[in-house]
Amino acid sequence: MRIGRRQLLGAGACVALSAATTSCHDAEPGSSGTVTAPADPTATTARVPRPDLFPGQPAPGTLYYGASVPYHRSLSDWESDLGTRLGLNRSYFTPDDNEVSQLVARCRDDLAHGRMPHVSIKPHGTWSDVAAGRRDSWLASMLAPLGELAGPVIFTLHHEPENDAGPPGMQPADFVGMQRRALGLAADLAPSVVVAPVLQHWTFDPARHDVDPGAWLVEEAPVAGFDVYNPWSPLNGKEWRSFGSKMDEVLPWLGDKPIVIGEHGCRDDPANPGIAAQWIRDAADYARTHGVVSLSYYNSRTSGPEGSWELTEPMESAFAEQLASAWVARPA
Repeated sequence: MRIGRRQLLGAGACVALSAATTSCHDAEPGSSGTVTAPADPTATTARVPRPDLFPGQPAPGTLYYGASVPYHRSLSDWESDLGTRLGLNRSYFTPDDNEVSQLVARCRDDLAHGRMPHVSIKPHGTWSDVAAGRRDSWLASMLAPLGELAGPVIFTLHHEPENDAGPPGMQPADFVGMQRRALGLAADLAPSVVVAPVLQHWTFDPARHDVDPGAWLVEEAPVAGFDVYNPWSPLNGKEWRSFGSKMDEVLPWLGDKPIVIGEHGCRDDPANPGIAAQWIRDAADYARTHGVVSLSYYNSRTSGPEGSWELTEPMESAFAEQLASAWVARPA
């Protein structure tokens, strides 16, 4: 009997990890039964994505590097503290009419200041509503003006969808259908917009056997997006995980598709000064050699009971060090 990679990894992971080892948020099961990941011998070696799949795709070994900005900090003031502008600005919006105009304005400002915009918004109605074309006018109200901007935009429609799956019209197939609808409209109205579905690493964790990761993947999308967190905190006792060890569990599903990291994060360990700062550096090193084209840190005080993801001083210094590197791409 052939044992698949997911089953093999899962056997060891179930000993070392509890099922509570998650990304930023817990995911809802999408299906039941054991699922085997495709074999991929490149999972732990250098990986180069296919070139020229989307507008603004950076050269191999370079990537858009940035973060979200905490609500209590000014973007310009933070960039002044960092000593350089973000290579990517990650921002989030709700589907209210006013938020649509704010999303477009945010992208315009980012491009004017040499930042790649990566914006997320949740849809009006259900995923199946969008997939069926019942929200085309709402999508067009964003895509058309985004397509007129002077540079590429990474656009995510409902990031971490696993958290909201379950009700009618909110199944994995509906999510995929919604992304396909957005991809089609973007091709017509805004070819410079990169539609980037962003999933959770937790969906691809080999310790899980209650969800089929492949059901969430959008083959037509030019990139595959993920949120990847080190689950450890001083309060939870979970295993310390490197960014690379978690991404190695995702890569077998992707082939040579470029990767967008919508969020990544790590909490500082007061008992081990500098360890989280090194986590930041290691994540960037891994990303540069494994086909990641954008890497955004979730720099936010917003958190659950296990602690904040906001960059501490040593972590921010490491982030600024990476941001000043020659490998940081900028939108043309």
